[in-house]
Amino acid sequence: MTSTSHALQRRLQLGLGAVRAVTLVWAFFVVCIDTNSGVLVRPVPAFGLLGVLVIWSTAWTVAVSKNDSWVLRVGAVIDIFLAMTVVALDSAFYSGDRPQSFGSAWPLAAVLATGVAAGSTWGLVGGLAVGVAGVASALVQGAVVGNVLALTGAMVLYAAGGWLAGWVSEQLQRTAQVAAAAEARAEVGRTLHDGVLQTLAVVQRRSDDPELVELARTQDAELRAFLRGGNSSKLAEKESSVTELLGPALALVESRFGVPVQLVVVDPGTACGESALALAGAAAEAATNASKHSGADEVWVSVDRAEHFGTRVVVHDEGCGFNGDTTKEGDGLRSSVRGRLDMVGGTVAVRSSPGTGCDVTLWAP
Repeated sequence: MTSTSHALQRRLQLGLGAVRAVTLVWAFFVVCIDTNSGVLVRPVPAFGLLGVLVIWSTAWTVAVSKNDSWVLRVGAVIDIFLAMTVVALDSAFYSGDRPQSFGSAWPLAAVLATGVAAGSTWGLVGGLAVGVAGVASALVQGAVVGNVLALTGAMVLYAAGGWLAGWVSEQLQRTAQVAAAAEARAEVGRTLHDGVLQTLAVVQRRSDDPELVELARTQDAELRAFLRGGNSSKLAEKESSVTELLGPALALVESRFGVPVQLVVVDPGTACGESALALAGAAAEAATNASKHSGADEVWVSVDRAEHFGTRVVVHDEGCGFNGDTTKEGDGLRSSVRGRLDMVGGTVAVRSSPGTGCDVTLWAP
């Protein structure tokens, strides 16, 4: 998840924190009124459970405001568990019919928060679990007869609400990410146009070195394609595999530095689209670093499936190597390799020592 997507998700969660507070205030009034009217036959445990919801909702909102990551997974599990508890105990707290349930809308707020935190699928599963808890409680209490439609409707509401909250959150995050990328591309475009692109144009016009002219022309075309946003989006739409992208990228590295780059494909894995783009770009940058700095006569790039899903790429050279404990990572490894894979949830591992070459292991889902 990108920083932009995460920031949007956090804002949605904070909004749901306000919804929790409103539902809890209303639930408190309902409990007080039902206790006074005698409909609520177990007010003490009802107030106790309400207190638990207040404590949890406060802790959850504070954690979201502090950007604690545990609320995205553990918090979702606790939310669904508490929502199931509220729905299951509702019938046990009351005697007979009542116009408003004890839990009010708090369980729905918890289901919505689960969808936002964990995605549409888990929102749907969580909503169904809460609905099933209501049906199971009604069966135990012998209150299914006459309430089948209401119980079914509640289950559909919880499931649909959880799925919809997750779906809307995912769509908003994608939209925000695209907007942020477009804004960043525009800013980079202004900077490149004022400096780099003009310099490349001068090199193409005035240089007598044909290799330098070709390199400048290639870089100029790639930069302009990036600024237009055309190549990356088209490749992603075609769901290109890693091997389809690596071939041309490594051929370009080989032509630039004159060091043979051998590509070996054992298993292409499952990475595709944006993950494949990130993996291919990171591998090409790692191969570039090896060609420029290792002194090796050849660079090997292998593609395999190391996990049950995703794709692993290993860039290997038998050059001079380096001490990873004392050597500071350069911008290429930090931004072009780690940065690319961080964007898609991938990983990077570098293993090297002086005189033994270097292995850069990349993985993307």
